[in-house]
Amino acid sequence: MAERLIGFIKEKSSAIITTVQEHVSSVTDTTGTLAKQKLLQTLISSGVVQSEHIRHALQIGIGHFLDCQIAKTAHTSEYIQREKFPAGGTQVTRPHSLPDFDIEAYGLDIFCTLMDIYGIDPLTLKEHVCEGELKEIVNPSNSGSLLYLTSDSTFLIKTVRDYDAKFIEQKFLNEYLNYVKRTPGTFISKLFGSFGYIPYLSEQTKITVDSFTLRFAIFQNFIPTKIEIHEKYDLKGSSYGRDANAQEKMKTSATFKDNDFREIHPKGLKLPKSVYYHLKEVLTRDVEFLEKLNIMDYSLLLTVHNMDNQVKPIRVTPLESLLGNVRDTFLIGMTQDIDQGDKKNKDEKPKLVLKFKKPIETLGLGFKEVSTYDTENSKEFGGIPAVNEKGERLLLFFGIIDLLQTFDICKVMQRSYQTVENREAVDDRSIVEADFYAKRFKEFLFESVFQPADDELKTHPISMNVFSLQSSSQKQSDQKSNQASVLNAFPDVHRL
Repeated sequence: MAERLIGFIKEKSSAIITTVQEHVSSVTDTTGTLAKQKLLQTLISSGVVQSEHIRHALQIGIGHFLDCQIAKTAHTSEYIQREKFPAGGTQVTRPHSLPDFDIEAYGLDIFCTLMDIYGIDPLTLKEHVCEGELKEIVNPSNSGSLLYLTSDSTFLIKTVRDYDAKFIEQKFLNEYLNYVKRTPGTFISKLFGSFGYIPYLSEQTKITVDSFTLRFAIFQNFIPTKIEIHEKYDLKGSSYGRDANAQEKMKTSATFKDNDFREIHPKGLKLPKSVYYHLKEVLTRDVEFLEKLNIMDYSLLLTVHNMDNQVKPIRVTPLESLLGNVRDTFLIGMTQDIDQGDKKNKDEKPKLVLKFKKPIETLGLGFKEVSTYDTENSKEFGGIPAVNEKGERLLLFFGIIDLLQTFDICKVMQRSYQTVENREAVDDRSIVEADFYAKRFKEFLFESVFQPADDELKTHPISMNVFSLQSSSQKQSDQKSNQASVLNAFPDVHRL
């Protein structure tokens, strides 16, 4: 009996020590990330490192490692693979006009297995990521972060914090691979790779090569690029501070939040019963997977195409307009780049076709089961059918984003501070325990956002072109705000 008691105490003591070590590591990693963020701002502002070089170096390095996968020469049990890219080239790398740099690839074999499940091969990913210019969405000298959109707007490449990269390696990636193997139908945003960029800095900077690695992750842009998006929402299920700021509301492509949704759609969006219950099953499974990994503070990025009404909702008052510069301006919406096929360069090489599942296919359904939406355009884009309170037909496109926030010691400290600041509102904030967050998130989605309707939805006759493309002048006027709006899909860019 005494021996068993001693063994139990040792086991618990070991678990406590491990937990404390993880928390200390979390605080240390957070401090290091903030320092690196400030360092990147300084290096780019002073011209020591150029953002343009980082963009091109990433394309060269990503292309190299994907070529190795295509040629079947990169298989290794090592999670980290590293290659040097001197300007003059090597036996395995080509010459280039950039300053020397190294590129690291993380978990490449695992990501290639994931790509196979997603229905994409390394060659297709290479064409979409490495051909054409990456569009820089964030000014790194201001934010200390980097966010790029591929030339065809199909993928996003963003900096991730060191401890996020560690979380991907140690906990998330293998668990997620096993999850999508079992359940390929998921609305968790697709992750296609993780890479590191290491510049060669001069001795005057007193920064060693290995002390400055910028880590990036590649995500799918799940918002369709060939139809107009009329509404966008970043939804967490919380209410405290969950209003879009005045400056955001004034944009032609505004991204609203939870409280805005509650006011714009007080009765939620009605889905056919069969669609509603299939969606509830899939999203519930996704949320339970994230809860299992202690992940919280994720969002459902919901975008809406209105088939019957092209007028976008406006929620700004003159007073809010005056106060716009005072409030937080960081949350900006996911880009929506309308593709005008007749404007394309005829000489441009067509890229390999992406074969991702459409939203309705993710549920295992087709539009034949929802006759109101049995149109060619609906079938092409595969959005989730819904109607609003006016009976207008909608197509919904969404995904769960911000997957790397765990309820660690930093979040515990932040929640403790918020409790002291305003005890009554603490459970209405985004920073809560993972199980509480999951429960609240699901309740909000399936009681306030989505509502079951009859299978045959009654809607007003369509009064405008089903899928209208923006005019050239409208696209030009919206281009600046639309490019900046990528940030909403990955708001943790500004949480560093």
